[in-house]
Amino acid sequence: MNMQLDKDLELLNKMLFQMSDLVVKNISEAFSFYKGELKEEELDINDDIIDQYEKLIEGLCLSIILRERPYAKDLRQVTGILKLVADLERIGDHAEDIMEFSIKLKDLKNGKIEKMEKFVNVTLSMVKESILSYINKDMSLAKDVIKRDEVVDKIYLEMIEHFVEEGTKEKIGVLFAIYNTLVVKYIERIADHAVNIAEWVIYISSGFHKEEKIF
Repeated sequence: MNMQLDKDLELLNKMLFQMSDLVVKNISEAFSFYKGELKEEELDINDDIIDQYEKLIEGLCLSIILRERPYAKDLRQVTGILKLVADLERIGDHAEDIMEFSIKLKDLKNGKIEKMEKFVNVTLSMVKESILSYINKDMSLAKDVIKRDEVVDKIYLEMIEHFVEEGTKEKIGVLFAIYNTLVVKYIERIADHAVNIAEWVIYISSGFHKEEKIF
């Protein structure tokens, strides 16, 4: 038994869980602000800390690979984390993106957007459950997250069509349509990153990535 490797993997998981908690907090706040449930002064979104976590985790992953030379199962865990942490970081970036465009939107009142609540809730659940699937090594939950992306893609296309149509008919302002189109694109990308995380969870557990055996 390699005691140092066990300690390193424990530390790696601890940092990953802390980073995940912060990412979920940031996107939850960004979504709430976008929906008008939070005021700007109540926001506490700091992507710099997420970036620092990513660098620390990447550094530890590379150190483990070079120093410990782990075998199959442990190597899959380390390389899988090295991949999925990049998706976590991108989700953190999009929380800031949504916040910035929500600030621009707050003075552009054009009523409630149909299906936005479901769009946001499904995406947030995908992020939370992709992380949970890693914590519990739950391949079934990871596969469920991947399937749910179809729901997000369908709603996304319907919302884009809505903004284009309403904007063309001048029922909504041009800036309102543009900013909302960008926000929903960021939300759709967050769902894509949740799918990527779930796919790396399956890889860590099975050695398969997108149905291809890696090792």
